[in-house]
Amino acid sequence: MSLFTETLLISLCMIGLSALSLLSPYVRKQSKLLYLMGTGGLSGILIFHLLPDLKHMGGNRSLGYAGIVWAIYSLFHFLHLRNHKNGGSGHDHSKHNITFFLISMISHCLASGMLLAISETFSIGIRHSIFGALLFHKIYESLTVASVLIEKQSSRAKAIASISVYSISLPIGVILTSQYREVLTPEIAIFATSLAAGTLLGCLIFDFLIPSFHRLQNRGAAIGWILAGLFTSQLIMRM
Repeated sequence: MSLFTETLLISLCMIGLSALSLLSPYVRKQSKLLYLMGTGGLSGILIFHLLPDLKHMGGNRSLGYAGIVWAIYSLFHFLHLRNHKNGGSGHDHSKHNITFFLISMISHCLASGMLLAISETFSIGIRHSIFGALLFHKIYESLTVASVLIEKQSSRAKAIASISVYSISLPIGVILTSQYREVLTPEIAIFATSLAAGTLLGCLIFDFLIPSFHRLQNRGAAIGWILAGLFTSQLIMRM
């Protein structure tokens, strides 16, 4: 399968499922469960697929890069929360929080697009694993991210604009990486791959895992849905 075909499939998946959340009240009503299952799915893909592939490609150095990216992401997240806790009453906290969330997801999708384009330079097994992981986790991610944006944005027009930018960010990452492939050294390739894993880890912890325990009052049920998502992701990835 060519890079163009892989990018097209993932992009259509993101656009179609984001639109489904936008158009279907029923899907939005199920956003809590999708959010929890998506958290489990993302956790399984990151722990059992992306991080092992990352170590195989660049060794402990690549994991170190991912850890640095995650640490920087965490620092910005805590500074963001601290600023709004100490901010004046005139600040619209919900607006800033959704903006930070949107920027985080766009950055992650750009890095994911870079990872998909870079995967052409690795072995067929790693490339297929990366494509499968990206395709599968975008199914969960698109539904949940679109639902969050629809819920939190102040108007439908802003929600549509936010979803549109989010949906095209991955192919933009692919295009930019392909355009400048001649300057893509192995070191840059490893760093870009680590960037994708580090941002995904940050988004998973701060934008999915922690909020997931606030989505349902019954923590046991929340953990059950997260585990169901993790199990389903591993079942599909191993088919």
